[in-house]
This record gives sequence, structure tokens and C-alpha cells, in this order.
Amino acid sequence: MSELALCMTADAVEVGFGGTTLLRYLFRPDLARTDSPRPYAHPVRTLAGDEITAVGPEDHPWHLGISMAVADVDGDNFWGGPTYVDGSGYRYREDHGEVRHRRWADVSVSADSCELTEELSWLAADGRVVLAEARVLRVDGVDPRFGRWMLHWSYRLRNVSDRCVRLGSPATSGRSGAGYGGLFWRGAATFRDGPVSTEDASGEHAVNGASARSLTFTGETAALTFASADADPATWFVRSAEYPGACPALAFHDRLPLDPGGVLTGRYRFEITSRAAPGATAAGEYRDRES
Repeated sequence: MSELALCMTADAVEVGFGGTTLLRYLFRPDLARTDSPRPYAHPVRTLAGDEITAVGPEDHPWHLGISMAVADVDGDNFWGGPTYVDGSGYRYREDHGEVRHRRWADVSVSADSCELTEELSWLAADGRVVLAEARVLRVDGVDPRFGRWMLHWSYRLRNVSDRCVRLGSPATSGRSGAGYGGLFWRGAATFRDGPVSTEDASGEHAVNGASARSLTFTGETAALTFASADADPATWFVRSAEYPGACPALAFHDRLPLDPGGVLTGRYRFEITSRAAPGATAAGEYRDRES
């Protein structure tokens, strides 16, 4: 009977099951400054081995699998790429921050669960540490009968600066609907134009900016349910037609202030299901792209 397996190197962690690497988490990436360097998970795969994430796609080279990425942290860009400036559009500026791995606080693995606790620092463009983060990743819920497994991702961000830090997005700077920033999933190309829905809304335009507990995105080979475990529903940023991606947005409508010593937490779950597995179900049927 297969069990979860953990492999750690100097810059990455891999979690496997039955000969398939389900998750590779690169915690010391070699990235350009304009990508806002940060740890990320890629590839993330189904039990059948199909990738559900993308890194460095041509349309947005700074998109990195699954990562914590915030477009505006008190004026610094922790998302990557150009910064949105009201009245001027997107412009490259010397404002890119970095999320840096500090240490592993705890690592545990058993036959059916693997958990990693990481400590990180968020450094502004000038090198100041703005936020300290404790992050927990857990893989469990592997069920070969239904081709399904779970990735849990939680964080605790603390403002370690001496001033109020405000988290924002292009939307809070004037670009309507572009409320991205938070735990962001960039989907593989097989998800492009796939159906997306929440409990109460269906379709990209209806879901973007909607408040809900979870979001389900269906691709050609897999279905992803991205859920919040927090008390309040998340406000979702989503793209499907331009590219596949989603995040529970931290500042979709308004800037989020974090006072000195203040703490921001988030707890999320990815349920990853292979559509090729016997008995596997998806939230909706994939719609072939129009030629």
C-alpha cells in the first residue's frame, strides 16, 4: 500500500505518493528581482500525474504556481511584474519586494499526512523587514479510489515595522475588478476557459469579486476546489478566459490596514481531483474552447 514520502534538499521540498510527485515547494527560488522573489509550489499534480499549476507563463512571467503574492504592501510590489499606477496604467518601477525563507520550524511526515511549518520574512524594496510570516503546508486526504488529495495552506502575517502597513491591489489603485493579492493559484493551460463557480455564482464575471466559502475550477484533466477555512467567506479574484487563476483577495475593494504588531491570518484548502479517476466528479463539465 502506498504511503506519502517526503524529500528535502537545500532549496526545495517534494511530497510524493505512489511514485508521483504531488507537490514540489521551492523555498529558495532563483528569480529575477522583477518577479518579486518568493517561495512557491510547482509543479502541483493530480494523483494521475497531471500538472495543475504553471510557472513563468508567457502572458505573466511572474506568476508562480501557488504562492503568497500581494500587489501592494505599503507601496512595495510583492506580486511581481509592473505596478499599476492610477492614471498611468502598469509601469515597471524599482519597488519589488521579496519573501525570504528563514527556517523550517517543524517538519513531520507519516503514512497519510505530511506537515511543514516555515518561518519567512517579507522584505521591502529597500531591504526593511515589513512582515514576519509563519506558514504551514499540509498534504493529506489522499484517496486513490476517487483520484483526490488535499493541500492545506495557512499563514500568520505580523507587522514588525513601526508604522501601519496597508495592503492593496490594482483595484484599490483605480483598476476596476483587478482586486488580486493573497494566496494565488496560477493554473496550468489545461484549465484555460474552464468553468468556474462558487456556491451562488457561475462564470468568471459573476465569480470575480463574489463572496463565498469556496471556488471550484474545472480543467481538461482535473478539478480544483479552493476553499477558505476562515470564519468569514472569502472575496474571490478569478480569471478563466485570459488565463486560469484565482485567489481569495485580501484587498479587492478596500485597502487592508495592519497596525504595528498587528496580525493577519488565513487558512485555505485545495482539493485536487483527477478527472481520469474512476468515480471522480467535477463541479461542471469542461467546455471545449472555441476555435
